[in-house]
Amino acid sequence: MKRTALISLLAIAVLMTGPWVANAADESIAIELEAEPNAGPLYKEVYRPLDASLKVTVSSPPIEPGILPLKVANVRFPGDMEFFPDPAKTPVCPPGKLNETSNLSAGVIATVALCPRSVIGTGSAVVQLAQQKFGTVTDPKFVIFNAGRNASGRPKILIYGYSKSVNSGLLMRGTLATNGDLKIDIGVLPFDSSVSSFVLGIPGDPLVITDEGNPEPVTVKGLDPVYLRGKCSTGNWRATGAFELGKRQHPSGIPTSPTVFLESDPFDLPCEGRRGKGKLQVVRADGPKTVRTGQKVRYRVSLRNRGTATVRPVTLKVTGQATGSARIGKLAPGQTKEMTVSVRVAAGAEAGKLRFRASGPGVSAVTSTKRITVG
Repeated sequence: MKRTALISLLAIAVLMTGPWVANAADESIAIELEAEPNAGPLYKEVYRPLDASLKVTVSSPPIEPGILPLKVANVRFPGDMEFFPDPAKTPVCPPGKLNETSNLSAGVIATVALCPRSVIGTGSAVVQLAQQKFGTVTDPKFVIFNAGRNASGRPKILIYGYSKSVNSGLLMRGTLATNGDLKIDIGVLPFDSSVSSFVLGIPGDPLVITDEGNPEPVTVKGLDPVYLRGKCSTGNWRATGAFELGKRQHPSGIPTSPTVFLESDPFDLPCEGRRGKGKLQVVRADGPKTVRTGQKVRYRVSLRNRGTATVRPVTLKVTGQATGSARIGKLAPGQTKEMTVSVRVAAGAEAGKLRFRASGPGVSAVTSTKRITVG
């Protein structure tokens, strides 16, 4: 859309905003979730990297000329999905580099240059100028940055939105709560324009920037393909959303209409997770190196499950110059547990080895040895 045409359209839209009054039940909101693994199959218990996107669409009856602006979007992601920030791959974009005092109208290229290694996702939006349906702007782009973790350890994201047509940008923030809620406060847009739809993707589709004064196209994309991970424990991913809409003054954000609270219908996305298989490892065995014949001693043994399914139960048997056994109820994928096993040194035993053998149903047994001296 050329800038002269945009200005004319905006002027008409502003003139028409006066008489329009929205009713609380006019708007409706729908959400859509797309997700698929990007590195191997899904499992029921183990998180695997995902390519995923969330789409939110705000609509009103055809008879209504406008759409109320979104103020808050709170989407509850499936419990089987989680963010895994890794500063080694995407360093945190700190407030000192990108904040509300930054030149947010500088564009995507200039803003990404402030935190070039922190990009974890991309997105896009459709905006209705001054809330009017005929004033559609389709060029807004989103860049999602790694913002680290909050004091409780939950992942934070920073979203930069920019429209070349409107020559305006804004920042939005979100924190993924333990229950899966990602709440995003949406700043007031110029002329209190409204967002009729937006898409956020991690790592997202690459943005090819060609119209910000750059001589060659610049591609912006998510840099950590394993930031978003998921498992499929039930065969279904469900997402829900709760939203707040209302008019505000620009740029102060002072409300000029009552807040409308809306909820979307749940969105279900089928998934298929493999059962997986456990893989035990004896990490270490700590205890006395010198023992006496007939003596009863204890060893602390660390076991790890390096597989893709829980092993239950896990049995540890000690053989060789001493014998004993112990058991733990279960060992989840990626979990390490320390257990204590009591053994008795055999009468007449000589210097030699102890063998620590860990086993469980449906998994291969593993053995680690420790040399002892019999004094």
